[in-house]
Amino acid sequence: MADSVQSMENTEVIDEVTESAAEELNPVERWDRLQKALRDYASENHVPYKASFELTARCSLKCKMCYMRLDEEDIKLQGRELTTDEWIKLGEMAAEAGTVDLLLTGGEPMLRRDFKDIYTALTDMGFLIRVYTNATLADDEILKLFEERPPHNVEVSIYGASRETYHAIAGWADGYDRMVRGVDGLLTVLPSIKLKTTIIRDNAHDFAAMSEFARARNVLLSTVSLPCPAIRGARADVISHRLNLSELLTFHAKNNFNMMNDGCTPPPAEARTGIYCDAGLSSYSILWHGAMVACMTDSDPNPVKAYPLEIGFAAAWEKMKDFRCGKEVIPEECKTCEVYAECSCCAVHHHMETGSYTKRNKYGCDFYRISHGLPLIK
Repeated sequence: MADSVQSMENTEVIDEVTESAAEELNPVERWDRLQKALRDYASENHVPYKASFELTARCSLKCKMCYMRLDEEDIKLQGRELTTDEWIKLGEMAAEAGTVDLLLTGGEPMLRRDFKDIYTALTDMGFLIRVYTNATLADDEILKLFEERPPHNVEVSIYGASRETYHAIAGWADGYDRMVRGVDGLLTVLPSIKLKTTIIRDNAHDFAAMSEFARARNVLLSTVSLPCPAIRGARADVISHRLNLSELLTFHAKNNFNMMNDGCTPPPAEARTGIYCDAGLSSYSILWHGAMVACMTDSDPNPVKAYPLEIGFAAAWEKMKDFRCGKEVIPEECKTCEVYAECSCCAVHHHMETGSYTKRNKYGCDFYRISHGLPLIK
């Protein structure tokens, strides 16, 4: 691993681990403490600690609310997918630069015929590998691979609780049966997985059944109910399918969602910023065509990007510092908003909704203010 990370032996990170042991934390708490210390160090020292490899923009499903799926014809217009060797080379470069946490995502990453080869090579490099999948392609070969080389974490997107819903949302009724087999298969070889769903009109009625599906398997289900518009040439018309404001409020009330975030105190106006994650500081993404970006959900038509296979990893990573430029200023209305802490609407989300990093995302803003009994902003 890179010298910048090895030198951490003489930093506060070791102190964090020592303190964790002294406090007699359980292994999970101690691991969380260590990870936080590593992330904090990486952000302060511009170490590329966390990465996402978008192995493909293609998917086995064609979900109406997907904001980044591309079809074959779209891919041909934008470039080409990287080869097996190119992804492995990028893995070697990332490991040498200090990357520890690596997400493999898509599209559907298992759609690549060489997924096993890429995954095997990356696990040999020692990454903490996470995988995002819809589980429809988690066949016996994948299960055997994960049993032999367990990923650190697997998150499965589910989109309904019936064949009818999968047909309506993703255009593939069999996708439901394959998802169920995939989820149950993954649970036979892994200690746990996480489930997540995105709510639109076509599956809101299935939420209780999806929740029961998760409970029956003793796994967590996280929910996105305010999906973002499509980016990077994806064709999905998310806005016309997502719940409108009235439907969204009704859905949350019916399902007893707690929007109050008890104990979540918004920072003072002068401390508020447009970007509050680690994008460009310690995290980055490599897109399906080889471009490094700080944030893979940034909808800027001319984003800060670089190609590490062409200019080298260090030069590409150095460019990521520019990502935050122009995104420091938040919309005027957000500077004194009482629900700034709950809203979690960063500059990138504002841009996805409005085309501007400094223009308020009205859809999210109206929802959170009404949820908290506050008047709408004109």
